[in-house]
Amino acid sequence: MLVKERMSRPVITVHPEMPVQEALNLMREERVRRFPVVDRHGRMVGIVSDLFKIFLELLGAREPGVRLAMLVPNIPGELARLTKAIYEVGGNILALGTFLGESSQNREVTIKVDGVEKEILIAAVQPYLERIVDIRGNLRIPRVPELSGPA
Repeated sequence: MLVKERMSRPVITVHPEMPVQEALNLMREERVRRFPVVDRHGRMVGIVSDLFKIFLELLGAREPGVRLAMLVPNIPGELARLTKAIYEVGGNILALGTFLGESSQNREVTIKVDGVEKEILIAAVQPYLERIVDIRGNLRIPRVPELSGPA
């Protein structure tokens, strides 16, 4: 048996600037476990695998809502103040992860929130941030159940 008899064709590639969540969605759609990563000249610069699925599941990637990545000062109580601000505007925190920031003075916090409009979410968390790194997604509008019977 030869490699050419077992390889996938056509080759589906991703680029380094593609959000990981998009790459994982593409993996799911194409039923593959890895993609070559190519630069703008078509040169392979790496490989991305479905191990990121675990990472994204931890961050609520398949949940509806807004995913917000931000730099937060690394001071005691700041994360509690941030999550309280989200709660106070009606946000439901679906997932939250903290990672090393740009220095020891901050942390990157990635949070998935539902139940609050993107603009309101940004305004609520802004006082507790150094800056927003990335924001994606849309608010899921909850379906209002229909009432049966006479009005």
